[in-house]
Amino acid sequence: MRDILPVLNERDGRPMSLIQRGLPPWQQEGEPVYARNTEVQRIVRYVIDGTSVSVIGQHWSGRTELLKRSADALRAIGLAIVQLRGIEHARPLEAFKVALPNLPANRRPDAELAIELPRAITELLSEGPAVVLVDDIDLLDEASWVLLEQIHKATGVPIVGTSESRSDIEPDERLLIRMAHPVVKLTLEELRLDAIHDLLEERLGDQVAPSLSGRIHMKSGGLPGYAIAFADSAKRRAKIRKQGNVWHDGADLWSDELEGAFESLLYRYSEETREALEMLVATGPLSVDQATTLVGQEEIERLEGRGLVRLFSAGTGPRVTVNPPGISDYFRHRAPSVRGVRLRHQIEEVLGPEFGMEIAEQPQVPRQFADVIPNPEVPLVARAFRDRFEADLARTWANWSERPTPGTGIAALELRLTGDSPEGQIEAIVDGTPLDAAEPIEALYFRYLHARWLVTQQRPLETIEETLQGSSDLGHPGAVEALTIGFRAEQIEITDEMLTRIEEISELPGMEGDVGGLILIAMHALGGRPATALEQFAKLPDTGWVPRFAAPLRGLALVTAGRPQEALEWASSQLSVARERFDRSAVVAQAYVAVMALLTMSRYADATAAGSIAASGQFQAANMLFGPDRALMNALAIAARRSGRISSVGTLIERGESYKGRSDAVPMGALGFPAAMVTEIDSTAEETSAAYRALAAELSGRGYEFSAAGSSMLAMLLDFDIDAAVAERSRLEYLGGTVFLAYLDARIAHHNRDADGLVEAARWLRREHANDSALKYFLAAARLHREAGDEDRATEVREEVAALMASEDPATEVALTQVESSLGFTQREREIIDLVAEGMNNPAIASALSLSVRTVETHLRNIRRKSGALEREEIGEYSTHR
Repeated sequence: MRDILPVLNERDGRPMSLIQRGLPPWQQEGEPVYARNTEVQRIVRYVIDGTSVSVIGQHWSGRTELLKRSADALRAIGLAIVQLRGIEHARPLEAFKVALPNLPANRRPDAELAIELPRAITELLSEGPAVVLVDDIDLLDEASWVLLEQIHKATGVPIVGTSESRSDIEPDERLLIRMAHPVVKLTLEELRLDAIHDLLEERLGDQVAPSLSGRIHMKSGGLPGYAIAFADSAKRRAKIRKQGNVWHDGADLWSDELEGAFESLLYRYSEETREALEMLVATGPLSVDQATTLVGQEEIERLEGRGLVRLFSAGTGPRVTVNPPGISDYFRHRAPSVRGVRLRHQIEEVLGPEFGMEIAEQPQVPRQFADVIPNPEVPLVARAFRDRFEADLARTWANWSERPTPGTGIAALELRLTGDSPEGQIEAIVDGTPLDAAEPIEALYFRYLHARWLVTQQRPLETIEETLQGSSDLGHPGAVEALTIGFRAEQIEITDEMLTRIEEISELPGMEGDVGGLILIAMHALGGRPATALEQFAKLPDTGWVPRFAAPLRGLALVTAGRPQEALEWASSQLSVARERFDRSAVVAQAYVAVMALLTMSRYADATAAGSIAASGQFQAANMLFGPDRALMNALAIAARRSGRISSVGTLIERGESYKGRSDAVPMGALGFPAAMVTEIDSTAEETSAAYRALAAELSGRGYEFSAAGSSMLAMLLDFDIDAAVAERSRLEYLGGTVFLAYLDARIAHHNRDADGLVEAARWLRREHANDSALKYFLAAARLHREAGDEDRATEVREEVAALMASEDPATEVALTQVESSLGFTQREREIIDLVAEGMNNPAIASALSLSVRTVETHLRNIRRKSGALEREEIGEYSTHR
C-alpha cells in the first residue's frame, strides 16, 4: 500500500526509512525561520494526541504554506500523510483521485472507484500513525466529503483542514469543526512587523530597511501573501533600491502589477460588496454609525465576517476601515470613471458634503490599560495616521500660504517636524512668518520649533541659542533661559550648576516655572535622580498645554526609577491619548517608554511589538527636547539581537542614525551605543563588555548618569565580574533603580551558587513584574537545591513557580513552554541541548560525547518531540547555560 503515496517515503527520488527521513528542509542549519513555526508546533502536538485541527484564516493569510510546513514536520516524525485539496465545482471524488495518482482503481469506472477507495484508504491509514491534510476543505466535492467523514469515523485518523474565515455560515455547510472529534480551531492571525521584516529579507535575499518593512506591513495588514506581492512587484518595477546589502523603499510602492493581487480578493464577492469597499476607501475611517448608515448594517457585518473591514480605536471611539489597508491603494489608483462619480454623489447624499473626521480633544483622565497597541491594529492605525498626516500637510501649507500668521506658522512647522515634508517648506515657513505682532507665548513657541529644526540640521549650539533669544524681549526671560539650559543639557552635558539654576527657574510663577519644571524633570531623570523628577512632576499643572509635554517625561522617569510595569501602564494609556489626538510625536515618545519598560522586564518579543507602530508609520519626534527617535531604533535593535533576529540589527541601527541631532543623554540613544552593540555579534564577550564600559565612562563624565548605568548593566550581563557587580549595586542604590538591583542580586547569587539568594531575587523580580526572569531564577534555585540533595526546598521553590504561573500576571507563553519542556529532558538530552546552544553541529556533538551521529539525531528528534522546538536555535533556548 505504501506505493499509493509516492511522496511519503522519498526525498529527491530516493526511498527513505523512518530514521533516514531526518528533518524537513526548512529545519536545516542556516535556513530562515518560518514565521508561523509556533502554529506548526501546535498542529504537530494536536495530531500526535489524535486531535483534528480546523485552520481558519483570511485570503492570502498563508493557510496553504502552513499546511505544507506542517506536512514536512509530521512526515519528519514518521507519520503517513494523505494530502487532499478542495477544488470548487470538481467531479465526485476528484480530491482523492488527485491525491492518490498511483491507485490502480483510478482507471476503473466511478462506480467501482467509489467502492475501492474507502477500502484502500482505510487499509493505508491502518498501517501506522497517519494524518489527513486537506487544503480548502470547505471546497471539497460532496462525495469526497462523505468519504472523508467515513474514514475519520472508521479509523479515528486526525484531520487537519484549512478554510477561509467568514461569518455567514449556513446550517448545512460542511465544517470540519462540526464533523471531527476531538477537534480544535486554530485561527491564523496577521503577522507582526518583525515577522513581516524577516519574511521580506528571505524573499528579497538580503537585509531590508525598517522603513520598507514598516510600509509593507502597513499596506499588507500583516497578511504574508500581500507582503510578498508588494515586495515582488516593487523589485521588478524598481520601486525599491539596493544600497550595499540593504533594500530601501522608494517614494511609491504601488504598481499596476498589484491590481491582480487585490482583484484576486475583490472578484470573489458581488458588485454590491465591491462598491461598499470602494465607498469606505473614499471616505477614510468612519465611526460605526457612519459606516452602517453608508453601506447598511447587513453589508458592514458581512464585510467584517470576511475580514474586509476591521475596527480600530482612533479619534473619539471605534472606527471602521478597510482591510488589508492596501485595498485603499488599489481603488485610489484606478482611473476616474462614471461609477466613481456616482459613488461620490452617494456618499455626499448620505453623509453630507462636509463629511470628515474631527480631531478628538484630550480626555480629562487618560484610560489605563495594560496592553500597547494590539498587533492586528498596527497597520490600520499606521495607515490612518499616514493619511491624516498627508492631508494635514496640504491643509497647513494652504492655510499658512494664505495667511502667514504665527498661529498658522506654528501648526505647519510643528507638523513637519513629525515626519518627512516637501523640500523647502520648512525654510519658507521659518523665513516668512512675521513675529512682530505675535503674542509672547506664540513667539516663544515658534522660536522653540525653529530651534528644534536647527538641531536636526546639526547647527552649532550658539546659533540655536541665538534663535531662542530672538531679536526682541518677550517678557519671559526665565522661560528663554530654561530652554537654553535644556538645549545645552541635550547636546553637551548636565552639570550641578545647570541643575541648581533650573531648579530656581522652576520655582517661578506662571509659564516660566512650567517650562523650567518640565526641563528639570528631564534633567533629573536622565541625570540619575528619577525620584526627584517624579516629585517635580506632581507639582506641574494638570490642565492646559503642560500635560502634553509632561506625559513622556513621566514615563521616562518611571523607567529610570526601575519601575517598568508602571512605566508600561502609563505609556499604554498615553498611546491611547496619542491615537485619539493623532499626535505623531507622542506616539514615538510613548512607544519608546513602552519598549524600554519591556526590555527592562526581558520581554523582547513584546518590546518589538510595542515599537512596531513607530516603525510602520514613519513617525518622528524632532519637535521634542530629548527626542527618543534614535534611542527607540537602538532599543528595537537590542530587542532584535536578544530575540535572535540578528539580520534586523543593522537596518534598525541605520534608521536610527538617520535621525540627526538627537541626544546622547537618552538611554540607548548615544552616538557610540550602536558601535558597542554591534560588537556583540562579531566580538568576544570581553571585548563587547569593554566597549560598553568605555561608553558608560564617557556618558557619566557628561552627567548622563542613567544612560551610563544602562551601558554598565549591559557590560555586566555579558562579562560578569563579581567585584564590579558589587560596586555597580552601590551606584544603582544611589540612583534608585529598583528592578535593576533585583537583576544584579540575581546574577550575584547565581555566580555564588546561592540558592536562597536566587529565590529572594526572583521574588523581587516578580514584584517588579519581570516574570520571565523571575521564572528563570526560581528554576535555577530549584536546580541548586536538587543538586544539593534538598528535595524539600526544591519542591517549595517549584510551588512558587506554580503560583507564578497561576497568577493574573504569569510569565510569557514562551517561558512557560520552556519550563514545561525542560522538566522532561533526560540527562543526555540536556547535555546535547547545551552543546547545541554553543553552536556545535551534530558531528561535533557526537565527537564530544563519544556517540554516533545517528544517536545524536535520535536524541534531537526526542528533544523536538518533547519541546515542540523546530530549529536548532530554539533548542538552544532550553540550555541551562542561558
